[in-house]
Amino acid sequence: MLWKLLKYDFRAMVKSFAILWPASLVVALVNRFTIPFDQPLDNELLAVVTMVAFFSVLFAMCVAVLIFIVQRFYKGLLGDEGYLMHTLPVRTWQLVASKLICALVTSVVSIAVAILAIIILFPIKWETVFNLATFRALWAALTRRPDIPLFITEYSVLFLCGILLCITTIYLAIAVGHLFQRHRVVMSVAAFIALDILGSVYIDVLDGLNLFNAIAAQNEHMIAWLVSGLLLIPSGIFFAGACGILHSRLNLE
Repeated sequence: MLWKLLKYDFRAMVKSFAILWPASLVVALVNRFTIPFDQPLDNELLAVVTMVAFFSVLFAMCVAVLIFIVQRFYKGLLGDEGYLMHTLPVRTWQLVASKLICALVTSVVSIAVAILAIIILFPIKWETVFNLATFRALWAALTRRPDIPLFITEYSVLFLCGILLCITTIYLAIAVGHLFQRHRVVMSVAAFIALDILGSVYIDVLDGLNLFNAIAAQNEHMIAWLVSGLLLIPSGIFFAGACGILHSRLNLE
């Protein structure tokens, strides 16, 4: 049943970003040919306008991702759609997990599109990138540090754990705000601020224990896994908290 929930949420994702993702790449491509970075600018006004348009699209994409994350959780589980979703023969955690997975994928794809747009925008001499000397340098680096792919994997996992924590924080804040009969949006924002403060205290306490320095001195690969695990702990707590509120204190609009 979780798979069916994911299909439903991913269809909503495609509908929301089917225009914005390609638009950011198209605007980047237009900027690439409108603004020849390797030549003097003949039309500064056009350059400014196109650059503003490009970064406006990227900003709009960031805002759209945030709105999508909030809207899919709020309307899908606490709003009009919530009446239907909570009558399905699924557990509460599956409903939340579906939203969470979709939000995580949406965030990662949006970041990938933004990076690709920047690559398209700025000139890269591909003949320099894809030549024998470059591959020799890469091979030499891998020979000296064969654990480079492992580092990339470790910090990619760390990056995903960070996004996961942000999303679960938003979910729990919305769920807490929905416990109140009035001013739910304000209370959700207040709950998010409170959770963010708790997160800062959590990091400060861990930093005071000098765990990171001690483990990094023993094994430099362990530090990324340690931080990832420490991020997953509050993520799991926030996820369980949101599921618990929806399961036992559900108050649909």
